[in-house]
Amino acid sequence: MKKLQVFDPPMCCSSGVCGTNVDTKLVKFAGDLEWLKKQGIEVERYNLSSEPSTFVNNPVVQKTLKEEGNECLPLILMNNEIMFKGKYPDRKKLAEICGTEFNNEEAVSKETITSGSVCGPECDCHQSAVGDNTKKLIFAAVVIVIIGIIFFKLSNKASAAEFRYFNFWKKPAYQTIPVNISNELLGEQIDSLSQMSSNTDVAYVYIPAQNNQGISSSAKNAAISAQKILKNRNISAGLYTLKPATADYNKLVTQTAAPAILVIYKGQNTGFVTGEINQTRLLQAYIAATRAGDCGSGCPCH
Repeated sequence: MKKLQVFDPPMCCSSGVCGTNVDTKLVKFAGDLEWLKKQGIEVERYNLSSEPSTFVNNPVVQKTLKEEGNECLPLILMNNEIMFKGKYPDRKKLAEICGTEFNNEEAVSKETITSGSVCGPECDCHQSAVGDNTKKLIFAAVVIVIIGIIFFKLSNKASAAEFRYFNFWKKPAYQTIPVNISNELLGEQIDSLSQMSSNTDVAYVYIPAQNNQGISSSAKNAAISAQKILKNRNISAGLYTLKPATADYNKLVTQTAAPAILVIYKGQNTGFVTGEINQTRLLQAYIAATRAGDCGSGCPCH
């Protein structure tokens, strides 16, 4: 059975109708893929933003990304062989590589119907099922509900203020706020980046916050999961935690907001993952590092 795979560049969605702008090219291509499915062709589609592990796990895609960067996307593969690079083919070309019959008149007819140009003034889409009186009643009900919500919130705020005032004299002037310090580390703790093993392809180095040296369980699990995915592709990844108050640490925190994870590929190309640290973002950082050029003398790995 023939299988068509589409590897999209990073984007919020592949439908073409994200946000307020509609990308007609993507909408048309999505319709063409649905048409192929009806012809019995197996179709798979992946987005670099949400499914980077799929890009890493495909040797053909990974090799092309390393050599050409994001400019090669989208990649269209037929039975794991590249058919198109950097552009979305039309339905006729898709039909050719899939060996499927193509009827141009039928395609034009379906596109016209989809665009809504044949709807006409007598079509139901131009009529409203709700009368004017009903609309007025609905509007009035909505206004009443909004007023009720505002009143409820104002009442709660007033009660909360009274509660704080009443309890002020019963509490001390200061309170001790507990700080949760995590003792978990990511892999081996090091004083310098030079202590990393030279036998690994990529290193994930956790840069903790100055007042909290540990890593959260979710971030740690994400790094371990990314390490396993890369290992399955024969890509070795090392995990480390850099100690605070060291020369390398002080240099790195001027370049990113700690806590963060520094990604180093082949000892030179680097990237940072900050904020939400998850498996997807760690794999994306790895892919970005493999495409980066020499990091130069100003790079933290030097």
